[in-house]
Amino acid sequence: MSLTTNVRIPHWKQPYMRVAAGETLRPGGFALTDRAAALAGLAPGARVLDVGCGTGATVRRLRSRFGAFAIGADNSADQLAEARALPVLCAEGTSLGVASGVMDMVFCECVLSLLTNPRKALDEFYRVLRPGGYLAVADLHALEHEQCADGQACGCAGNAFDARQLTDMASRAGFSIRTREDHSGLLRELAARMVLAGGSPCGAPSGYMLVLAQKRNDDA
Repeated sequence: MSLTTNVRIPHWKQPYMRVAAGETLRPGGFALTDRAAALAGLAPGARVLDVGCGTGATVRRLRSRFGAFAIGADNSADQLAEARALPVLCAEGTSLGVASGVMDMVFCECVLSLLTNPRKALDEFYRVLRPGGYLAVADLHALEHEQCADGQACGCAGNAFDARQLTDMASRAGFSIRTREDHSGLLRELAARMVLAGGSPCGAPSGYMLVLAQKRNDDA
């Protein structure tokens, strides 16, 4: 007699996800990383923190393409082990272990909706940013209640924000919203690649957005 367990394997560990999404493990690859950096005018030497850095793809990108002094933070020891000697911290998004007011920019890509307390995380992002610093969030937004075929929440889709919910939370945390863009086409492209690679993404519709917010200059 054999015993089986119903343990869900994280998307990032699935072979089809690596094939479909590449090293970033998210819709669009570096497209929205580069766009957010350009919108914020990210300059060489800027101090940047990537929250939920995973294996360090964004940290490497920001260092190589923009010359930023980028570091990462993630609570997954397994993913950090793949960061290949990059400057990374093992930390929760709600308690980053970084001094207040030292970062020029914070990235949080396809991660905020996974956190148990996103509002507290936004407060923490605000704390570590310098006055005038930028926050870039790329994440899913819900079009309707989303579930996997077995009726259980599927990754970040299970906690996807309403299209306005994220900007409302960021505003309440003290940020000024500079832009909110819909990039749902990138999510559809990734879903198609996942199917071709043998995966099974959620069938319920969802969107994908980029939000760029800024800490008030007068908040020291």
